[in-house]
Amino acid sequence: MKYLRYRHLFRLYEHVQPFINYSIPLEEKLADKKVLVIAPHQDDEAIGCAGTVINHVKNGGEAEILFCTNDTYERMKESEKASSIIGSKRNHFLQFPIRTLDGNKKFEENLSLIFQKTKPETVFLPFWFDNHPDHRAVSKALISLKKKIPMNFMVYAYSVWTPLNPNCIFDISGVWEEKKKAIECYKTQLASRDYVKIAQSLNQYWAEIKNPQMQYAETFFKATAQEYISLGKKIF
Repeated sequence: MKYLRYRHLFRLYEHVQPFINYSIPLEEKLADKKVLVIAPHQDDEAIGCAGTVINHVKNGGEAEILFCTNDTYERMKESEKASSIIGSKRNHFLQFPIRTLDGNKKFEENLSLIFQKTKPETVFLPFWFDNHPDHRAVSKALISLKKKIPMNFMVYAYSVWTPLNPNCIFDISGVWEEKKKAIECYKTQLASRDYVKIAQSLNQYWAEIKNPQMQYAETFFKATAQEYISLGKKIF
């Protein structure tokens, strides 16, 4: 992995192991109502966790999406379409340039304000080792915000670029077509890479691992906010 040092990888497996079960527990639904999805880029939310969030909204939950960076006006309009399919109650756009989040104090300040405004009970974000600096920057920012915002939410870390070691799984078979439509909204991104195929392959893989009768599944690394931050401090 281009951006990572090997010693961090060894630490990752050492410290993640206590969270992992041989058989990944299947969760029927999210325990809390208010969900905040953090997408470093406009499309991460659709690829990483759209199925679980769609199910959550269908079950009466609420979801808001925070888009941290901005690429083009066209991509922003695509994200509005995708988030409508996902069921986002409100979207937040921070508009930072791509690849500028790591160590960005202004980003951390804005992230703090969003947390104070939305008061999420569950937060979706990219896992510590997802292989893009903007993705890892979101998790790193939580360490800086530890004393500024209440750390009383549950973290569900998702993957986009790098498969993770999951400790929970959700059956998204019934909403796969909606997730697919959300990803397909990003025509600017699909022009260079088939993200539908990527998500479909990964979701089918985990479904088969869990239960051959299941068609599609999303997996996450689940931890309390305090546990997630503590894990990151041990790794980096």
